[in-house]
Amino acid sequence: MFLEALILGIVIGFIRRGKISRLAYVHFSGKPLIYISALLYLAIVIMNLGLFNYSSSLYSIFLLMTYIFTGLFIIANISMKFMAVPLIGLGLNVLAFLANGFKFPLSSEAAAKLYGTEMHELLNSGKILFFTPAESASLSFLGNIITIGNWIIVSIGDIIAAIGIILVVQAIISDKFIQNRSKITFSKNIFR
Repeated sequence: MFLEALILGIVIGFIRRGKISRLAYVHFSGKPLIYISALLYLAIVIMNLGLFNYSSSLYSIFLLMTYIFTGLFIIANISMKFMAVPLIGLGLNVLAFLANGFKFPLSSEAAAKLYGTEMHELLNSGKILFFTPAESASLSFLGNIITIGNWIIVSIGDIIAAIGIILVVQAIISDKFIQNRSKITFSKNIFR
């Protein structure tokens, strides 16, 4: 969903007569934080693929660290236009995660719709390690309860964070005050 938000932000920036090259001129503070967060998220993906024998606590620790490093990166760049919006979305996801004992609330109906009745039964019997049924979860309205088409389940926090990414990217691309190398010229009188 966040890759789609990035692409949509670029498209909106182009529609607003922006240039993608402006992304290269923006100075982000704390760049290593987002790289560490990406590596931790990649480790989580590997865990989910079953390529690593992991425990629930390791997954939860990696996910929490991913949230922490991403949050620190956003906070380090909070002065940028619209950067508070993804921070709000991230905060809502962390709140739902922590309120449910390091598990995400997942709608049973949405799980059945997208993944079939077997997933619905596994979720309700508590056999899915990282999710809890949203119907009995704390702050269930912040969980993964919104289906987009027949391919993804998202939370309110995910939607707010994605909107924030769109706003930040399109604002950078369409900002006329960000320098562009192709606009650097020499005065005609400089060599006289």
